[in-house]
Amino acid sequence: GYPIIKLEEALKAYPDTNFIFAHANAYNSPLNIEELLNKYKNLYIDFFAGFTAFNPDSSYNLVDFVRIMRKFPDRFMLSTDSGYDMKQGEEQAIEGMYMMLDLLKDDQDLVRMVAYDNLDALIRNQPATRTQKEMIQDLDLKTGEQHNVSSITKLEAGRILNKVYKTVENLP
Repeated sequence: GYPIIKLEEALKAYPDTNFIFAHANAYNSPLNIEELLNKYKNLYIDFFAGFTAFNPDSSYNLVDFVRIMRKFPDRFMLSTDSGYDMKQGEEQAIEGMYMMLDLLKDDQDLVRMVAYDNLDALIRNQPATRTQKEMIQDLDLKTGEQHNVSSITKLEAGRILNKVYKTVENLP
């Protein structure tokens, strides 16, 4: 429907931006998600396992999503939504996550990826902001250092800024 149309517009307009489709499995079929993942390399799936496992509005079972997680192992991450709209709340949402991981247990790399590594990689690989790059370049003028900021990540920029600020504080 309309939300997917708008998501696709954004995915096309900003191909260098990573998008996380929050709770993509809520009211979406595995086929719809697979089609989107096939079309857009900048799309990542936040999977609210508790919804599929316990919400009576879900038309699918967790097992219905296993094949597509295996097909796109680096594009899924699990979430709980703090158990929103669930009888037993967050506890039940977390149970849904463990149920999903149990379905994937024959592939421990995949388990680790959807449980942790994929989200961690998205965070670690975010490009540095314009502000971070400008601050590093300004500090380079003061310290005489030269950092290549053309393809630096936020994490790398943060480390450089921390180190350079400590250096600048000790300058006469």
